[in-house]
Amino acid sequence: MMESSPRKDEFKTELRARLVAERQRLNGRQRRRLDQQICAHLLRLLDERDCVRLAAFIAFNGEPDLTPALEALHQAGRRIHLPVVNDNRMHFIRWTPASRMEPNRFGIPEPVEGSECPPERLELVLMPLVAFSAAGTRLGMGAGFYDRTFDFRLEQPDSGPLLVGTAYALQEIDSLPAQSWDVPLDAVVTDRGVRMFRE
Repeated sequence: MMESSPRKDEFKTELRARLVAERQRLNGRQRRRLDQQICAHLLRLLDERDCVRLAAFIAFNGEPDLTPALEALHQAGRRIHLPVVNDNRMHFIRWTPASRMEPNRFGIPEPVEGSECPPERLELVLMPLVAFSAAGTRLGMGAGFYDRTFDFRLEQPDSGPLLVGTAYALQEIDSLPAQSWDVPLDAVVTDRGVRMFRE
């Protein structure tokens, strides 16, 4: 069972609110420029990696819009999967630009149908986040879906996909308190480039 201290929980709650608000303050022109830079760095990262089964996300609540990169990767023959949340579990369903999408209970668009790829068979996962640290610690929205889905990485760090956080550089902070169940990032892609935490 996941337990946390009230002090850490309060810190994370305040941090989420501050960074989500800061992310949402980006104006349209700033956001388009930063999103283009993120997509360019992302495509360069994928050019260097011979992986086919990828997972990504659809922008929500001020997250970077990866759609141009996902469309380019689809055209290049990569198989893109998006998270679908059922009850307390996350599944990854195949996506194409023609996929029919509907919002889930959080309001996040999901593919209505498509083939499923087990998390351990994915080769690279682009993960949304609220904050990240220089040590590769990730802070999400607090529901724990990604940590539960990839918890096998805690005992087998070399198994499964490369976990790549995707965010604006303004979301980096000096340090984040890590819990025992937090699955660390292998890398992060921001508007400033790609940073590897673990090869």
